[in-house]
Amino acid sequence: MPAHDYPPNRPRPGRPGAGTPPGTGAHAPALPRRTLLAGIGGGLGLGAALSATGCTPVARQVGRTGGDGGRRGGSLVMAQATEPNLPTLRQQNTPNISWPRLVFNTLTSYDRATSRPKPQLATSWTVSDDQRTVVLRLRDDVRFHSGRPFGPEDVIANIRYQASTKGAPGQLRSAAATVTDATASGPHEVTLRLAHRISNFFDLCEIMLIFDHESIPEMEAGRQLNGTGAFTFAGYQPGVAMHFRRNPHYWIPGRPYLDDVELRIITQQQAVVASLQSGQTHLAFGLSPGNARNIRADERLTLTEISTRDSGQYIGCNVRRRPLHDKRVRQAIAWAVDRVRVRDMAMFGAAVLTSVPWTPGSPAYDAKAAAHYHQDLDRARGLVHEAGAHGERIELTIMANDPQPRAIAEIVQDGMRAIGLDTAINPLQPAAFQERLTTATFPGLWVSGHGFGQLTPATLLNGAYPFNAQKNASNFVDAEYRGLADRAWRTAGDPAAARRVYSDVTDLLLDRQFVIDLVSSSGTYATSDALRGFDYNMFNDLVLDDAHLAGS
Repeated sequence: MPAHDYPPNRPRPGRPGAGTPPGTGAHAPALPRRTLLAGIGGGLGLGAALSATGCTPVARQVGRTGGDGGRRGGSLVMAQATEPNLPTLRQQNTPNISWPRLVFNTLTSYDRATSRPKPQLATSWTVSDDQRTVVLRLRDDVRFHSGRPFGPEDVIANIRYQASTKGAPGQLRSAAATVTDATASGPHEVTLRLAHRISNFFDLCEIMLIFDHESIPEMEAGRQLNGTGAFTFAGYQPGVAMHFRRNPHYWIPGRPYLDDVELRIITQQQAVVASLQSGQTHLAFGLSPGNARNIRADERLTLTEISTRDSGQYIGCNVRRRPLHDKRVRQAIAWAVDRVRVRDMAMFGAAVLTSVPWTPGSPAYDAKAAAHYHQDLDRARGLVHEAGAHGERIELTIMANDPQPRAIAEIVQDGMRAIGLDTAINPLQPAAFQERLTTATFPGLWVSGHGFGQLTPATLLNGAYPFNAQKNASNFVDAEYRGLADRAWRTAGDPAAARRVYSDVTDLLLDRQFVIDLVSSSGTYATSDALRGFDYNMFNDLVLDDAHLAGS
């Protein structure tokens, strides 16, 4: 297979971004009472990316006017209900979605319109040797906030850090671990050799934040965040706020526009909405559908639905706990849940019913499979009877202080009681819930959300905590599943083979039901009329390189 050489080094400075044309999607001026929604195709892995004719220079993705356009200055205030978790940055968990891309960059960033990787800290790349050798050419004008130049050793160290099993590893650990050798092949070049081809290489490049490798221990201790991003970390008061200041030496000239950003922790979502309505807050992330409905009703605010549509709500099952060890019981729960009520009551209609983890734009998506499970109480009762599980009690864990999982859990509870299963709902604080998830120690069932359905299917199968074939939150171990996940990894460049594998995976997931998907929806950003130019990447990380406040 010949090498594929991407655009030359040193693209003109500009905005690293998601590729939505100026004036559309998240780049458009805020529109009162309008929900912004764009379609999205499935994420491309290494093989699919090779078919691209080239990468658009970063400068062509810049905003609408030259220079500052009168946008310099301003202080942005954001809010979210969950506490950030600095020591778990590499785990890609929800509390850390809104702010890391302010401080850190990634090697590449997908164009949301085409799902093709675009340059960021890596300016171009060459792939050869049956997709087992990747040469990344890096920017030569980037410095960390400490002043130290960014270089090949940082890429090498970050790949090793992502591959490490020490502590709580990230969800892309397995992809990073396929890199068996990483060397600096030039002053601004890294050569990576992979154990085998992987279809989700550019998912790793999209998600892996580039940390200053010399200060990773300080980051894990929550004392220091040293990146190359548009904003420097200026302090964190647990339970109160995080603070960020403009990086005057950012590698994109003239960016960012904002002087500083404050992320306030407001534990009650209704209070977050009130802060938006009063003008105290400019942006909020991850509001529940009920609170998002209040945003839609306010002429002064805009609700932007994240176009990746990757927010899946599911029931997890610890298969080591009786009676969940029996797949008939798990299937019975899947048949018992009234997904229509989940959509209409818990999600306020802002969701679609599904039985699979894939988004409609994913190459693994199948509409018939997505409609497989629906409420059928007679069928569910029969399965419970066959399994001898009638009257069994199963604990159902939810995250506290969030009305959405509580509403879903109550609907799940009603369905289970209707088929002869008893359950008690147990709320946990977010940190305790996350600990249970990453250590696979839930006592029975749990309700939560998952992403990754918009990325390359191999990323979900080999990375996402609920689904990881090697080790997952359900303690589901299955040789067939592991084999399929491995095949999904290695089908880079063979779409027909990939479709066959994805179909087999979907059939297995529907049969084993260690994860019971219920509905799929979009995450949201709620913004005031004052905010312009904010964006987000394919992994939903907030990007504020071009953001500014009206009048600033």
